[in-house]
Amino acid sequence: MAAEPYDMLVAGSGPAGMTAALYGRRLGLKTIVFGDIPGGNLYMIGNLSNFPGFIDGISGMELGAKLFQQAQAEGAEFTMSRLKKLQRAAGGLFQALDADGQSHLATTAVIATGRVPLRLSTGKAGLKGVHFCSVCDGPLYRNRNATLAVVGSDNAAAQHATTLARIAQKVLLIHRSTQPRMDAGHMALVQRQENITILGDTELVDLEGLDMLESLVLQSRSGQRRDIPVDGLFLAMGWRPNTDLLDLPLEKTIDGYLKTDTRLMTSFPGLFAAGDVRDTDLWQVLLACADGARAAKYAAEYISGN
Repeated sequence: MAAEPYDMLVAGSGPAGMTAALYGRRLGLKTIVFGDIPGGNLYMIGNLSNFPGFIDGISGMELGAKLFQQAQAEGAEFTMSRLKKLQRAAGGLFQALDADGQSHLATTAVIATGRVPLRLSTGKAGLKGVHFCSVCDGPLYRNRNATLAVVGSDNAAAQHATTLARIAQKVLLIHRSTQPRMDAGHMALVQRQENITILGDTELVDLEGLDMLESLVLQSRSGQRRDIPVDGLFLAMGWRPNTDLLDLPLEKTIDGYLKTDTRLMTSFPGLFAAGDVRDTDLWQVLLACADGARAAKYAAEYISGN
């Protein structure tokens, strides 16, 4: 006998997905969550200083763990496996295939798969010493008097730079724009660190090294090139929405973000989007949580026909 379909499946275990699962269960929805990292990309944040209720901030990893425990305590089921494909099944249901080959059916779905970091286009992007997470990989350079570089100018880049400043002898924050795109609070944190040097109007054009990264090839706006020796590189160049798993016709922005209506439903009936994967004007953990709560509410209303 086939298993009874879930009321709501949630793709993504970040703040949007966890909150959707929490609210879905509190609304009485039988809920299953796909994702292998509790908190999703939160693990990349050393200290989340602008989330209400935490005066001294909270680490992304700790917040992710708390969100997971709370959703689990409410009765949400977790596959602890990433969603590989979401498609339409017979009877108007959604069919989800996870990375372990398991298939699950649900009446509604919430896509909360977030964004993934942009990668370098150079053929040497696979060199050892190129990283995306300062919290995870920064400690590799402890006690080495290292020179580390961060490429990017937004709040994520500032987080990387300030985290690495506690580990490295010198941190280079490299960005193409004339002015950084980080907010004033993050800019102040960067400027307080004496071992962070900001290189604006500068583009990373190539990497040097055989197996291990040895130096960066930088080019100024005037066209002047120079090689800068570094021990490690951390990328924060931007993001793209994580939607490759969706085998459904959907309206998207020119950058690939999912378009939603005022009830957070995508152009495909019964499919909702929450958090960084959807078209929004501000990517913040707080807003991702709010999206998750609203998506669960509207999914429940969709099921009941309201």
